[in-house]
Amino acid sequence: MRLWPFAMGLAIALFPFDWLAETWPAFGALFDRVFVTARDHAVGHTTLFCLLGLLTLLSLPALAARPIVYVALLVPAALAQEALQALFKRQAPGLGDGRDLLYDLLGWCIALGALWLVRQIGLQRAARR
Repeated sequence: MRLWPFAMGLAIALFPFDWLAETWPAFGALFDRVFVTARDHAVGHTTLFCLLGLLTLLSLPALAARPIVYVALLVPAALAQEALQALFKRQAPGLGDGRDLLYDLLGWCIALGALWLVRQIGLQRAARR
């Protein structure tokens, strides 16, 4: 079991990018160009948590057979990420934060589905040999 991919993904997911955008103007300009619309924000959340999901499955491959445990492990990470965002913005969590949690869940499901698909393709190739 190698936990460094999970730890790395968790560190990236929990990093306060909004704070960095305010502190570092060059990053803020890029951040504001990438995350212009609500759709961009949704895609960003889904992508970030898909990456975290993949890194989690690389670190703890047995979780692929236990999707409830997999999600239960990642929910605190998503809640912590939303709490840290609110803390750094000095705002209370809102309705948008709940919506973000759904995008996080979508990212985890995509990661789990992608891993399942890759394994199925590998099994099919092995069966042909």
